[in-house]
Amino acid sequence: MLTPYKTVLERTIMIDVVNMGSALNSVYLDLIPDSLGRANYAHALLSNTRYLSDDLGYFYVESLSGYCILDAAVPSIEGQYRLDQTTPDGQYYVRDMIDVAHYRGHGWVNYDFSNPDTQELEKKLGFISSIPSAMWYIGSGYYASELEGKPGMNETARNDFEYHGFVHTMAQGMAGVSAAYANDPEFVLGAYRTMVHHINFDAHGSGYFFVNNLQGLVIAHGATPSLEGQNLIDYQDANGNFVLQMFIDKVTTVGAGFVDYYWLNPADQQIESKRAYVEKIEGTDMFVGSGFYHVVQ
Repeated sequence: MLTPYKTVLERTIMIDVVNMGSALNSVYLDLIPDSLGRANYAHALLSNTRYLSDDLGYFYVESLSGYCILDAAVPSIEGQYRLDQTTPDGQYYVRDMIDVAHYRGHGWVNYDFSNPDTQELEKKLGFISSIPSAMWYIGSGYYASELEGKPGMNETARNDFEYHGFVHTMAQGMAGVSAAYANDPEFVLGAYRTMVHHINFDAHGSGYFFVNNLQGLVIAHGATPSLEGQNLIDYQDANGNFVLQMFIDKVTTVGAGFVDYYWLNPADQQIESKRAYVEKIEGTDMFVGSGFYHVVQ
């Protein structure tokens, strides 16, 4: 049975937005108390982060008072007061976003917006998620033209599409953080751990990120933080696969890709077949990954 592309895309956007919102919120709560520092961190994490191949998967961050903090597609509007911004048909779409963030915490908003790829006005569907610690919200979305000619996906293709998107987003964001705070490596590691510890996007704790370096050291682990600081370079799964060595081989030879292995599923505490996407964090000796457990029919 095929899942419509629209359904897959919307789930990917929702999870990506919530993940990056959780990443910002956790770092703000634990590491960055001031507004300027928070804005700078949002820029580091999101300005160059995209999750769709055509660069249309970008993020924006705005305040509940109506100011644009960051717009990865249109940086020229950053700092502007946008509460009275309307679409050509008179919709106060920024107010609609604020209402969603303030009253519901997250949700979808429909409006017309200029597609930066085509420079044409199109129908857009945006997903919004609040960042409570800053009284901001984060959003992303897609244009109607994005759905044209896109076929449905079977379960394998759907999982691969989604996890590629989740990890690619996080890898780019972490690379941006590493570059922006290159003079403070301890802060970078702390930010990585804080983000990873507070992101979970699937049932029963099975949707999490992990970060390792190219020597096999566990830097951050969303499901089992007790692994952090351990070197798993010689760890073998139930089939004798050297899991970390397979990850490292993947990211050092092709930069990113899928790896199949066996790992503990936090949902049921059983060793199960797992498929993970791993990607190098550019500018570092680390990589980030996440994966899904195969459902036994």
